[in-house]
Amino acid sequence: MNKNIPIIVLGSAVVGAASSYLIFKQIQKSYFYIKSYDKKFEMKFSNKWHVSKEKNELNENSNLELINNKDSLCLIMFSKKKSEVNNITLEEYNKNTVNGIRENNIILGTKKSIISKKNVYITEFYSNYKDVDVHYSIYVIETNNYYHQFMIASMSGKNYYNKIKNILSTLKEI
Repeated sequence: MNKNIPIIVLGSAVVGAASSYLIFKQIQKSYFYIKSYDKKFEMKFSNKWHVSKEKNELNENSNLELINNKDSLCLIMFSKKKSEVNNITLEEYNKNTVNGIRENNIILGTKKSIISKKNVYITEFYSNYKDVDVHYSIYVIETNNYYHQFMIASMSGKNYYNKIKNILSTLKEI
């Protein structure tokens, strides 16, 4: 009886390791990288997200548009080369962004945060679209040569900060 215990323990370890490997592989499959329309940027998304059916379907100036039907979220990315805006600071770029949305929207506030060692400004506001209140968050973040605005629209008004933070932490210039 005692001689079978090491075999049982070894068998359990093998089954446990195999299960862990399969779970790890499944988790890996549930994420994928998406490049921006101009192929200059890349980010990692969960398989809940999909690119909009047509390029620039939601906004003609966007650099990427994704929809997450499960969480009722929409993400629109805008990118601007720093040299095109006279190399202003991220704070100034954020102020310009907020001033552009101030009219006809209810601004809830702006806060500064850090995502993957990068400063980011997050502005939240409400807008009404076809008699439906929509909660928006705009994340303004900087990469080496660009400023980016990520507009997140949510029908539920839930806070999706951690999900968006995980996406933005993978943003990189290609």
